[in-house]
Amino acid sequence: MEKPDWVSWDDVCECIRKANVVNDKQGFHMLFSNITPDEIAKKVKNGTCFVALHNNKVVGTTSFVISKVRSWCLNGKVICFCYDGILPEYRGTDVYLGLRKIKLDKVNKTGIKKKFFTTAEDNKTVIKINLKFGFKLVQFQPTGEGANYYSVTMVKWEDGCPFPDWFLRCMFNLSKFVSKSFFKPDYKFRFWFN
Repeated sequence: MEKPDWVSWDDVCECIRKANVVNDKQGFHMLFSNITPDEIAKKVKNGTCFVALHNNKVVGTTSFVISKVRSWCLNGKVICFCYDGILPEYRGTDVYLGLRKIKLDKVNKTGIKKKFFTTAEDNKTVIKINLKFGFKLVQFQPTGEGANYYSVTMVKWEDGCPFPDWFLRCMFNLSKFVSKSFFKPDYKFRFWFN
């Protein structure tokens, strides 16, 4: 459901933090795992936050924001999926899938035809689910300062992908080669050229 007013941003952040403890134990620190309630409220202002509740406790959350993007694969107004988190004890119970479905229903009502998100390259379950939803892998990149994993970007064009599959695979594999050859996961150069 959409986050009701009685669910605080503190509750949403706590769910994200607890969900990412598992990621930390598996060796990768998600950049947004320490987001503050004020930061998430501000960032989701032009979008929507969804929560899954069990006994009035937030057990899962996801959001989307509307933003303008200019890249080789996206141009203009897009939907960015963000701030996902499922409590460890609720993983494997279709909470993520349920949240994803209600989020897509709301997103489709915006009329914006392009959607994207970024996740860790090792987040195989999320990648697999979203491939089934029609998303395509388009870019591989270092995540950024403070992260110890690489990310993948997935995009869905509701009015049809403007690129052939072979081209997307080529661009994805090229970005993976460049990223792993020249950058560490935290976006630092592997080599310093003098």
